Parts: sequence; structure tokens; C-alpha cells
Amino acid sequence: MSVLIDTLNLGASQTNSGDYSAAIETYLGAIEIDDRSATAWFCLGVLHSKTGSKIDAVEAFERSDAICPDHPPTLANLAYLLAESEPERAGDLAKRAAPHLEHDQELAAIASKSKPEEIPERVFIESQPIHQDLADNDPDADNYNDIDENDRKEEARTLSSSGDHSTAVSIWKDLLEQTPDSPEVWRGLGEALRSAGYNDRSEQCLKRAEQLESQASRESMQDATTVLDEAEVDDDEFLLIAAEESLHKSEFEERGSLDDSLGWYNMGINLLNEGKNEEALSSFEKAIGGCPSSEVELRVKAQNGRGNALYNAGRYPESVVAYHTAIGLDPQSVSGRTLFNMGSSYAAVEMFNDAIKCFTQALERDLEKSETELCEKQISRCRILSREQAKRQSRGIR
Repeated sequence: MSVLIDTLNLGASQTNSGDYSAAIETYLGAIEIDDRSATAWFCLGVLHSKTGSKIDAVEAFERSDAICPDHPPTLANLAYLLAESEPERAGDLAKRAAPHLEHDQELAAIASKSKPEEIPERVFIESQPIHQDLADNDPDADNYNDIDENDRKEEARTLSSSGDHSTAVSIWKDLLEQTPDSPEVWRGLGEALRSAGYNDRSEQCLKRAEQLESQASRESMQDATTVLDEAEVDDDEFLLIAAEESLHKSEFEERGSLDDSLGWYNMGINLLNEGKNEEALSSFEKAIGGCPSSEVELRVKAQNGRGNALYNAGRYPESVVAYHTAIGLDPQSVSGRTLFNMGSSYAAVEMFNDAIKCFTQALERDLEKSETELCEKQISRCRILSREQAKRQSRGIR
């Protein structure tokens, strides 16, 4: 595993220095080591895009998506690449990427060209997405997502959620070498280690994040009790080495069992009922990461639980992705309550047409009477809000 991590880090360094040809060879080498590395395929896709190898880029992003489904930058990149040759498929990909990518006008244009199609046994979402400017509206920027810091953070979080803890930790470690004083990156590394079960190392990284935040605001927070004691936290280099050592442990290859995953899932449910959303989220992610791939039912339940925890925590775009992941694992088992929850998430981020679709399909499934009444009220409310939104947008265009 350490060889793969070193290879990925080398590829990232070569990419950042502009040596694309060498970086491509490096990532191809990483794939020879582990052809299930979603990160290697994703980075290879970006490089092929930047060097004009469109067919190779599409293939690489498709391989990455097959390994790590519903990663927003991967979906967006595929949408850009397929916009002319396969507009309907590109539109669907653009819509799936929408909850995480705001203010991207090109992605919105691609999404608008897709052909609506009702499929009875699965969820169809008609997006008018929240757009994200992936390149700060730089007119000279490429159409394709660079491997910038924000994309890599999102990549690391997605990999942790899917159970690929070793690659997630390696990405955070690489980011930390670039920005050693970033509390966000230290916190990301800590959360990745916690998801993998390394609580001691996680706590040290989280303390380091708190220390950096305290130092940044020290002029307005003079009380010494608010500043962490230096002796409580290992120095940065030691923590990086500790994270690297964690990657070498065999537990990353095979962690947990069905019984362990059931235990984490049940703990997540209990924590969710107690209103402890962040703790519940961590439990659901551990259940997902350790669950055997054959246990689809448990993985679906854990993803739904993760979606509920994210929704309760106000992380609505992430909750949409979690619900989509659950549905993608087993479209036939989608419940009315899952569709209702997804609709609520879409409504929270003002994607009212998508919310209406979800609520409408929820009515066709196993809702109780009180839930049905609430669902109908939500549909009515979202229709009103959608019309008001359309009027505002129309006035803005004029």
C-alpha cells in the first residue's frame, strides 16, 4: 500500500509542476499496482482531458465512477466531455453532479439538454441545479476540473465514505504537506483516521486543528484557557509519520465484519435518535466502510442513515448524494420515506422541481397516512416556491 501512496503523491507533484506526460506515466504505474484505485483513474482522466486525449479521458473517468460512484467532480468531468457526442447522457451526469457544484453555468446548460424520461422503478430527478464556479469564473480556465485543493478535499471525503480509508488518508497527508497550517486539512485528516478506526491518531490531528484555529484568532481571544497546550499535541512531522504508519496496517485492507458493521449501524441509529448527528454520521460511515460488499441491504440502510444524519446536521447537498447512493445500490428497495427525505433535502437547497419529483414518487410507496398528508403539503409548498423562483430568475434575465 505504501508503494501506491508514494506513486499517487509523485503523480500529484508532477501534475502540480505541469509535467503532464510524466504524471500520466506515473498514474498508469499506480493503476498497475492497484487497478481499483479511484483516485488514480480520476487523476488520469483529468490529465488526459488537459492533454486533449478525450477518448482516454472518458474511459478513465468511467473507471473511476465505477469504483467510486456519484463523486461530483467525476460526474461533472464526464458531462463536459460527453456534451457534444452524447448530450442526453451528459445531461443526466450534469444533474447528478449538481447538488455539490454551484454556479457552474456550463454544467447547467448541459443539464438542461437532457431528455426527461420516467422510469417506474427508479428515481428520476429533473434538475435545475445549484451551480458552483469550479474555476472562479476565469475565462481562460479549462472546461475540465483541475486537481485543485477543493476537489481533492471532496475526493478524500468521498473515499472515506466509500470505505477507501487508505487513499483518503494519503490525499489529506499530501494536502497537509502543501498547507501545513490549515485547520481544515488537519481536521480532514483527523476525520479520515477516525472513520478508519484510529481514534488516538484522529484526536491528535483534531487537537492540532483546534490549536491552529486558536492561534489564528489569538488577538481577539487572549484568555489562555482557550489556547491548547503545546505539549498535548505531537509536532506536525510526527503526526504525518503516524498517519503514514496507519496506512501500513493490515486493518485497512480488511476491517471489521458483518457483525461489526451491524454494531456500528445500530449505534448510529441510537445516536441519531438522541440527536447526536455527527457521532451518528461517524458510526454509519464505519458501518459502510467495514460492510462486506455482498451485504447490500445493510449498506443501503447505512447510507440512508448517513443521509438522515447529514440532513439533520444541515449538510443538505451531501445528504442528497448519500440518498442517491443508497438508491443506486438497490433501486427496487427504495422506500417512500427515503424519497421523502431526499425531497426534503432538495427543498432545503431550493431545488424545488427535484423535490416535487421525489415527493410525488414517495406518495406511490409505503407511507403512513400522516406521512402522506405531510408529503402532499410539501408538494403544494414546493410548487408555490418553484413558481416564485422562476419569476425571480425571469426578472434577473431581463
